[in-house]
Amino acid sequence: CHHVTGECACPPGWMGMVCGQPCPEGRYGRNCSQECQCHNGGTCDTATGQCHCSPGYTGE
Repeated sequence: CHHVTGECACPPGWMGMVCGQPCPEGRYGRNCSQECQCHNGGTCDTATGQCHCSPGYTGE
């Protein structure tokens, strides 16, 4: 955390004052600032944004 402001720079996949909240569904990255781009029911890795395909689907 910043020594003057007390704000924490959260690692990818986390947010909040003390980085204790995981990214909400559909968001990823540092402080959950990026929007996931997964389609057809794929799920998004909250740290990297990588999509995990639903059964029967392939691709990015």
